[in-house]
Amino acid sequence: MTDDDLKKILLDGDLEEFVDSIVLSKESTHFPTEKVCMVAEVLKAKFAIEIMPAQIYVVGSAKIGFGIFQKRTREGSILPAFRPFRAESDIDLAVVCPKLFELIWDELSTYANKMPSIPWDSGRLGDYMVYGWLRPDHFPRHVRLRRCDDWWDVFHGLSADSRLGRRSIRAALYHSFEHLRRYQLRGINQCRLSLEARR
Repeated sequence: MTDDDLKKILLDGDLEEFVDSIVLSKESTHFPTEKVCMVAEVLKAKFAIEIMPAQIYVVGSAKIGFGIFQKRTREGSILPAFRPFRAESDIDLAVVCPKLFELIWDELSTYANKMPSIPWDSGRLGDYMVYGWLRPDHFPRHVRLRRCDDWWDVFHGLSADSRLGRRSIRAALYHSFEHLRRYQLRGINQCRLSLEARR
């Protein structure tokens, strides 16, 4: 599929069908099933929770072959929308596991309840949690929270693993598949609106 093919689908196609049949389908050319299985095993070992490969979804450019939104790098440069997946592209995963979500959420709640004022200013963490997902890059900084730290340890280790290509692997944690699906559909719809505005 070319970027023009993708834009045509996003402009004229059924977005729910696109999300269900492409974005959230199980196969990914750039991060195949055997690698997803490795991620599931590492998460299971770290958190002592049964996590099946079917609960881990490859999303973003590693799934559809293109990064559909403009992105600012750490160095400050801008990567254009609809850039193809490349050797240096990140692997983005979505982990759907209510038990693990609740385990980390409980740790965050315990931490929040120790704060002097209520509500605790969670920064952007709460902004995403209301959508049913935890963004690890918004976990509290400058504090040791064991399960939050364990999450980072898992994905730092996976990113350094030669069997996975030694590339950055990041994941978000969702409470349910429906939360993941809603969020992905929302993003795809925003992409359509952006394309329509440029027509």
